Amino acid sequence: MKRRSEERAVIRAKARLNDERERPTVALVGRPNVGKSTLFNRLVGGHNAIVEDEPGVTRDRRYGVMEYDGREVRVVDTGGLDLTSSERMTQAIQRQALRAVDEATLLLLVMDAQSGIGAEDREVIARLRKTGKPLLLVANKVDGERHEAATSEFFSLGVPAVYGISAAHGRGLPELLDAIVRGLPRLGGESTEAADHDAPAFVEEDQEPGQAADGDAALVRIAFVGRPNAGKSSLVNALLGDERMIVDDTPGTTRDPVDTLLVHENKKYLLIDTAGIRRRARIPEPMEKVAVAMAERALYRADVAVLVIDGKEGIGEQDARIAGLIQDSGRALVIAYNKQDVWAQGNDKRLEEDLARKLQFVAPWALTMSCSALQGRGLGKLLDTVRRCYRSHTRRVGTGALNRFFEGIVERHPPPLYHGRPIKLYYITQAETCPPTFVISVNHPDGMHFSYRRYLQNQLREAFKFEGTPVRVIARERS
Repeated sequence: MKRRSEERAVIRAKARLNDERERPTVALVGRPNVGKSTLFNRLVGGHNAIVEDEPGVTRDRRYGVMEYDGREVRVVDTGGLDLTSSERMTQAIQRQALRAVDEATLLLLVMDAQSGIGAEDREVIARLRKTGKPLLLVANKVDGERHEAATSEFFSLGVPAVYGISAAHGRGLPELLDAIVRGLPRLGGESTEAADHDAPAFVEEDQEPGQAADGDAALVRIAFVGRPNAGKSSLVNALLGDERMIVDDTPGTTRDPVDTLLVHENKKYLLIDTAGIRRRARIPEPMEKVAVAMAERALYRADVAVLVIDGKEGIGEQDARIAGLIQDSGRALVIAYNKQDVWAQGNDKRLEEDLARKLQFVAPWALTMSCSALQGRGLGKLLDTVRRCYRSHTRRVGTGALNRFFEGIVERHPPPLYHGRPIKLYYITQAETCPPTFVISVNHPDGMHFSYRRYLQNQLREAFKFEGTPVRVIARERS
């Protein structure tokens, strides 16, 4: 037990979040359903957060990076602040929002211009003023001239300026962005203007999967996927040593995919926590359907997928479907059996049998490991396993080694006849990485039976130590 706690302490000591003060941070805060996520999407560019006309859609903190007027700024989207509620989920959302307030350089208090000021708004602004941080009041949903007069009411809150905007249509954003930049610290230190100000237009930090060639130096993007309540958010929080994601037994707690940077042993990882994926027929809310679709799309932003499975429950039908999505996406795969702390004896053997029987299509190449997010077991091993997968996923085989391999294969195990004619294999090339993809020039591509392609995949895997990544073989007719 001591060794496990030491391992977790090492992870926590060496993990640095994206919350380092390298860039100034602007936090979007306010009551539920005032348009914070719409403004976040407008600032960072794209549709990074789910937007729905329903309170409580955003729960975890979401980060993006915006560039404006030569400045780079981090923007944080938060869940709605409801300081009066005692409901468990609402309080968890509030804790996440207040943590964003603590780390922010500048606060944007977003309010609904059409509904006016409520008692809850006065409580929120009083709470934010106690922080002593620069505060800009943003009256959102000023969708036309008829709503502009309503912004005058907000001056009664004692603010020097009110920025009337429409996040949905972009109205009033240039003035808001200028105000944000004025309120940020100068590159050398002091703030350009004391008091309330606004933030630049954010551009999501992005890099194509597998772009960096060095398997140890590259940023590895990891998507944590799986069924609801498998422990994805708990595992991400354990790796970060921080309550970055809300954890609750209620299915559908995580909605937006949440990206967080982790640096461990001088290696960088982008952790993407996603909503639990279950069969669409069993998803009750339209909003959760959107969350599941976003989780599936998050796979295509990742290099490595970690399929988190509740080890006590075992591998289910939906886990097999998710593994199929990962295989189709061409991502490297680590199967992480979580909740090792509550397993019964003999459970390992049952999981091995389940893997061979239910996930036989990924079992030959996926890497598996066990962990416990609750106790911090196996966290270092998980990152090491991910890094091994990534190195294989991005590996390019030298031409000489590939030709020697090919000559041996053709000699030892030539393909079967096709309509009574021999299939001639002329040469092989590696066309791509991520995943490793090989093209074989042949006289009859249709005659390359899937079983022979599978044989070639297995031989390539064995010869060049491809682990944790799919290997694709394409037959192409010689021109």
